[in-house]
Order: sequence, then C-alpha cells, then structure tokens
Amino acid sequence: MAKTFKIEVITPEKVVYDDTVQSITAEGTEGSFGVLADHASMIAELQTGILTISDVNNKTVRFALDGGFVEILANNVIVLTDTCTKEGEVDVEKAMAEKASAEKALLKVGSGVEKEKAKAALKRANTLLKLANK
Repeated sequence: MAKTFKIEVITPEKVVYDDTVQSITAEGTEGSFGVLADHASMIAELQTGILTISDVNNKTVRFALDGGFVEILANNVIVLTDTCTKEGEVDVEKAMAEKASAEKALLKVGSGVEKEKAKAALKRANTLLKLANK
C-alpha cells in the first residue's frame, strides 16, 4: 500500500475535507504541483483552480478553490481558501450566469481594479464549469 498523509481543506466557515490520502495536485501561483507522503515542508500560494485528491482507496475527490494557501509539514497538509466547491455540488446555471456577467463586464471596463475584478470573476466561473465538466 502506498504511503499516506493527512490533509485538511478549510474555509472560514468550516472544515470542508479532513482525511488521510495518497496524493494531491494543486494549482499554485508559480505553477501546478503534486504532493506525496514525505514531501518537503513548504508553504505556497494557490491560484483559483482545481484541487485533486486521491484518497487511500484510489478514489479521486476534486474541489474548485478560489485561491488560498497550502502548508505542508511532516505529512500534514493544510489548505486554507476563501471558498471551496466540491465536484458534484456546482450550480452550473449560476456559474454560467456569472461567466456571462464577467465577460460583459470585461467588455465595458477599461483597465485597473474593475478589470482585475472581472478577470477574477471569469476565472472563478470557468473553474467551476471545468469542475462540472461543462
């Protein structure tokens, strides 16, 4: 059996996931990375993207994260994120509406803060739709 480690995925409201797993992959601001048991200690910033977890039974669990941070220390991984949506729980209609709204906002705004907000909203919507395979 493969070596395992503990992971917790935490939002400000609750612990979303807490289990022993074989591996994870995440999208950091410096690129995608994977974690196996006995990984070197590190802290990384996460971008809006998909967190993929392979549990001890080789079952894959996926989440859409809206950025955050990951800490890896002594076979314990903690993921802190503002929002987290589990695969199968995506409101596709809402995500499509948010995508359309963000695309419309991008056409209207020139530059600066409003444009960055619209880009972030579009990335969040696209990540949710990717998780829902839409």
